[in-house]
Amino acid sequence: MLRRLLLLLAVFFCYTFQGRAQAYEPGLLVRASGDTLRGEIENGFWVEPPAFIRFRTAANAPSQLFQPRQLRAVLFAQGRYFRYEVLPINHAAETNLAKLPRGNYFDVKMDSVLAEVLVDGPAGLQRVVRPGAVHYFLTAPNQPVQELSDRKYLRMSQNGSWEVADGNNYLNQLALYFGSCPAAAQAAERAPFTAAGLAAVVQAYNATCSPAKQPGRSWLATARPRRRVSLQGGVLAGARYNRVENGTGFTSGACVDCQVRPFGGLYAELFQPSRTAAVYGELSVSSFSNQLLYYNGYAPGAGPSYIPVDYRALLGTARLGLRFFYPLPHENQFVVGFGFEMNRLIRARLSATGAPLTTELSTRELFADPTILPNLTLGWRTGHTTLSLDGQSYHSSGSTNEFLSNLVGSNFALRLALSYRLGRNHDTVAPPPNEAR
Repeated sequence: MLRRLLLLLAVFFCYTFQGRAQAYEPGLLVRASGDTLRGEIENGFWVEPPAFIRFRTAANAPSQLFQPRQLRAVLFAQGRYFRYEVLPINHAAETNLAKLPRGNYFDVKMDSVLAEVLVDGPAGLQRVVRPGAVHYFLTAPNQPVQELSDRKYLRMSQNGSWEVADGNNYLNQLALYFGSCPAAAQAAERAPFTAAGLAAVVQAYNATCSPAKQPGRSWLATARPRRRVSLQGGVLAGARYNRVENGTGFTSGACVDCQVRPFGGLYAELFQPSRTAAVYGELSVSSFSNQLLYYNGYAPGAGPSYIPVDYRALLGTARLGLRFFYPLPHENQFVVGFGFEMNRLIRARLSATGAPLTTELSTRELFADPTILPNLTLGWRTGHTTLSLDGQSYHSSGSTNEFLSNLVGSNFALRLALSYRLGRNHDTVAPPPNEAR
C-alpha cells in the first residue's frame, strides 16, 4: 500500500508546479438590476453551473462575490457566455449505472440556473450539466423551451431481470420541434447528441427559416474549458506535536514524545474543473524520538530482562486526500480537507548505556499507526500562501478495546503548517513576450 501511495504522489510531483488557483480574465457582468459591470472575472472552468462568481473592476482592485441570482449574464471576453434562466429540468435524468431509476419516468421542475449559452440567435441552444446527466435547452420563435437530456433507466426483460434501456428520444423531440423547417428537420435526422450536433440543427433553422436568414452567434468554440484540471504544488514547513505512547505497551499510556518538532516537505493539489475541490498529496519529513524497554533475554529465576532504550529517527509521512476551497473576501479562501496518511521511520538509531542495539520492531511499535478515521485540515489561503492546522489520531498502545482503538485511539499528532505554491498559474492566459519581461 505504501509503495502505491508513494508512486501516486511521485506522479503528481513529475508535473510542472503551478501558482495560484485564481485565474482572472477580462469580461463583464450584467446584474439583475440591469447594470453592466466591466472588469475581470475569475474563470472557474466550470462544468456544472457555478455557485458564485468572483469579479473585480481592475487587477489591483478588491474582488466581489456574486451569487447567480444576483446576475443576468456573465460574459468572458475570450469566450464562454452564461445567462441566468428559469428552465424546465428533468431531475429524473440519470446516466450513472448505480443510480438508474426503475422505469422510464420524468420529474420536470422549473429551476433558476446560470446556463451556458452555446448558440444565441432566433433559435438558441443552452447547456446545463448536473450530476448524472447533461441537459440541453432549445428555444425558437413562438415555441416553448424544449429540454433534451441524456438519460437511461432500468426495465424488466422477458426473463424477469432488469436491463439498462436508453430513454433519450432526442431525435423525435428535434423532429417535432423543428418540423416546420425542412433544413433543420433534415439536419436533425443525423444529429448526434453532442453540443456540436445539436448546434448544427439550431443553426440550420437560423440560416434558412428565421426572419434574418443567417446563423446565430456561436459560442461553441469557446464553450469547452481550456483546462479541465490543474495541477499545482509547492513546499511546506511547520511545527508538529506528537502525543504518542510507548508502542510496546510498557509505559501504561504515558506520553513519551510530547514535544514540538519541525517538519517540512512537498505537496501537490490536483484541482478539479470547478477549482473548488482538489486531490491533495504530500510527502514530508520530521524528527522524532521515543523510549522503549528492549528485551535483553531471560534469566533463570529472575525472568525476562529489559533494558531502557532511547532512540532517535526521522519520520517520513505520505498523505493523500481531498481539499475543498470556499471563497472569502479579498480573494482569500477557507480550506477544509481530509485524508489518510502512512508513516515510516527513517534511520532509527537505538542505544542503551551508550551501546547501539539492533531491533526488528515495526513502525507501529516505534511510533504509531493511524486510525481508520481520516485526518482533518482547516486552513486559510491567500495568494500563494496557505496557513493550515490539521490533526491525525493514532491507535492506542496496549488498549483492551481494539474496536475503539482502531476508530479513535488516545494518540494524536497536531500540525501547524505554512505552505507556498511555486511556479506560474497555467490557468491564466500567458502574457505576450514583451509584457512578460
